Amino acid sequence: MSSATAPSAVRKILIVKLGSFGDIIHAIPAQQHIHLHHPEAQIHWLTEPPYAALLGRIPGIHRVWIADTRKWRRQITSLPEAVRLIGSLRRQHFDQALDLQGLVKSAVLARLSGARQVVGFTPEQSREPASAYFYSDTLPGDSGNRPHVIEINLELTRALDCTPNGASPLIPLTLPEEADSYVDRKLDLAGINRPVLINPGAGWITKRWPAPSYGRLLLQLQQQLELPVVVAYGPGEEELVEQMEEAAGSPVVAFPTDFVQLAALCRRSRLMVAGDTGPLHLAVALGTPTVAILGPTSPWRNGPFNPEDVTVKRDLPCSDSYKRTCDQFICMDIPVEDVFDAVVRRLAQ
Repeated sequence: MSSATAPSAVRKILIVKLGSFGDIIHAIPAQQHIHLHHPEAQIHWLTEPPYAALLGRIPGIHRVWIADTRKWRRQITSLPEAVRLIGSLRRQHFDQALDLQGLVKSAVLARLSGARQVVGFTPEQSREPASAYFYSDTLPGDSGNRPHVIEINLELTRALDCTPNGASPLIPLTLPEEADSYVDRKLDLAGINRPVLINPGAGWITKRWPAPSYGRLLLQLQQQLELPVVVAYGPGEEELVEQMEEAAGSPVVAFPTDFVQLAALCRRSRLMVAGDTGPLHLAVALGTPTVAILGPTSPWRNGPFNPEDVTVKRDLPCSDSYKRTCDQFICMDIPVEDVFDAVVRRLAQ
């Protein structure tokens, strides 16, 4: 890596991390690390629309910029919007842009920002190796010691002379009063305090533990442990709640949340049970105990960063395949009793 921009001279930084939700959560510790070591620097963040509200609540982020890349691909008429965004970014005169995404589209945006130095991962460690063509400097993210994705992101802060040691998943988050009020109102209506939180959704179908299994787990938590349970879900996940209710044989307490409301709910919950999803990683980041149900992803790379949290996973020849689709789909064939036992162990800590 060259020294085109001395870290001491960096006054304005652009972080490019477009999505997804879990990836955003895993990148915030790197932003916090930079903010700690360079409190005088302005840190900007370029992301996609769904994550702007949450990032706007993170201390140390001076401004959140929105790149609606999906709309740009769908609608040619949105091209002027993209051009305006690039023009606005260039007028900021960034000293450095860090691409924590590792995709060609994120690397191109980092380069088009006009930053004097554009830093990303080496081709071997980028999600799309071609992204490295758009960087002025590259750094390795994987030291070979099975780092967690949080630690991988922190490696990129070396470009600012930030030694990435003592990594923590915890992030500060200031919540608006309306998010707290929404969650409190829902819990009060259900007569619930400090629930176990279940999130049955996941971005990849291969990361989803079957909704009926979640329903049976919910029933055991209520009957055997006498614990209140709340199901959190997002847009398009209503069917998962219906399948849980059918398996449980009765209605469940469930209500939709956006990312900020979900954060408020996590802070009021004694435990979350979920797959390798953004909501799970948000709970970890807020200090909520978790039980993670993992299928195609690796526990040491993508599981809860808190060593006290419990991961349930089958050991198969195809484990850690990172496949988004699968003909066999056996890695999430995990007995309810195994997850229930994990909940008992985590609560006992």
